[in-house]
Amino acid sequence: MALAASPSAKAAKYDTYAFGQQLSIPQNTSSGIILARHYITPMQVCGQSQCSITSVSYYPNGGSSGSGPTITTNVSGISTRLLINGQASSLPTTLRQPLEVQLLSDGRPNLGGSLAGALPLAPYYYRLSTAGDYAYIYLGGTITPIAGTCSVPSQTVTLPSTMLNKLGQVGSTAGTKNFQIQINNCPRGYNRIGYLLDPVGGVIANSPGVLPLAGGSTASGIKIRVENVQGAPATMGSSIKVDGYRKETGGSYAIPMQASYIRTDVTATPGTVKGALNVLLDYQ
Repeated sequence: MALAASPSAKAAKYDTYAFGQQLSIPQNTSSGIILARHYITPMQVCGQSQCSITSVSYYPNGGSSGSGPTITTNVSGISTRLLINGQASSLPTTLRQPLEVQLLSDGRPNLGGSLAGALPLAPYYYRLSTAGDYAYIYLGGTITPIAGTCSVPSQTVTLPSTMLNKLGQVGSTAGTKNFQIQINNCPRGYNRIGYLLDPVGGVIANSPGVLPLAGGSTASGIKIRVENVQGAPATMGSSIKVDGYRKETGGSYAIPMQASYIRTDVTATPGTVKGALNVLLDYQ
């Protein structure tokens, strides 16, 4: 009989549990699909608003050490991945935004069960080396498989034609168009359903809600900004709860949004402006 053990965790003040509740996860999904997300703030990692992270150690199943960034959990069909500043690697680095712990389907049958680590004394999945300390991340909660997922239909939102002189300075907007994100046919049984707005081409730093120009755009210095119904820039790259969902009934939901042109550069030329956005769902 062979035994393998990860290093014993000291009594760390930066122990964090991801998920840690009863989770309802889709039973049948393609391998690699993100099923659930959990966010851990820099304050939880190192007690400060920013953290210096030099390395990450990975412990598949909350047991013996292994390689990442994607590792298996104790639940068949479910793996986990850790994102630092939205990336799965690129260390050392300074953590400036919440860590994202993902649960992913991995092609095995989803049989449900507990995510708790396998080793009684050191059942953590991730150990982050920070400035003179360690941060340990555990997974908690029990997974219940649910048959079925929601659907999000594709749609094209066409903004009205606008004169360039209505966008007279950087940051000015015009040509607002209302639309709705449809999340349809959600089955019963999930505790929470979230949606994440993922701009095609990536999130533009220091430009909240703004989409990169997509292929076929001929204008310059002008982009499209997605906003909530109050006109505030939409949150990109983080899971947002579908407020209307109830696990007892399920159903379909419409999330009101709007989009507008926004001037992003001092020099701008008229033409066609296009952008694209993926809507990703996650479940708990």
